[in-house]
Amino acid sequence: MIVEGNSVAECWLSLLKIMVDNKVNEISPVVVNIKVTNDAPVYMYDLEEDLNAFLANIGQPCIETTASTIFPESLSHGKRSGFDRFDRVWKYVKYDTKNRNGHYFRRLTSYGEKYGRKINQLEHIIDAYNGIPGERKPTHRRSALIATTFDPTLDHSAQRQRGFPCLQQVCFVPNKKSELSLNAIYAMQYLSDRAYGNYVGLIRLGVYMAREMGLEMVELNCIVSVLGLGKMKKSLASDIVRKYC
Repeated sequence: MIVEGNSVAECWLSLLKIMVDNKVNEISPVVVNIKVTNDAPVYMYDLEEDLNAFLANIGQPCIETTASTIFPESLSHGKRSGFDRFDRVWKYVKYDTKNRNGHYFRRLTSYGEKYGRKINQLEHIIDAYNGIPGERKPTHRRSALIATTFDPTLDHSAQRQRGFPCLQQVCFVPNKKSELSLNAIYAMQYLSDRAYGNYVGLIRLGVYMAREMGLEMVELNCIVSVLGLGKMKKSLASDIVRKYC
């Protein structure tokens, strides 16, 4: 199934309406295409207030917190020195029990740290694409512009529920018009609990990377193997659809 829209809210509501109308709790597979333009709204504040209230009631992090696990808002308008700032505060972030299995932005910027080799995949992609004067020429090979969050040495476990990482990898895809698409691949995603924040965080990540690569981000493609409704009761889902669709 492919769902397209001009904002996070539009695509999220379309998916919720599909589940409500078809009385299903899962859709598999799903491709969500969100256009990113200067005049397209990314947010619908009334909907976000309702969704954040629901998330608080079920003990789940708010939209902003979920988004920040993929790309912290504090880095959105900064430069790569922000990676160092996050590294300095990581010792406080990692002690949150919600991060006990891992943290997406940490995997993107410090992959392999368990083995003493921290790889900043985002920085590598920027340097590969732009080149480094006197050191390396630009590399626009598509397979060089991929960052992974899944680490089989850590994530292949016998836990019945692990919760991380549902996001497996992100692929940065430039075109000849100096535009950038971000493709994100999920093994599992929960629409009511995480998806809205996931989309916001991924767009922030894509906009940041596009700027650092001298490009313009134009779309997010979120490819989900299994999209579940999550912990939202069907009655509440129906109410939201009636209110906003």
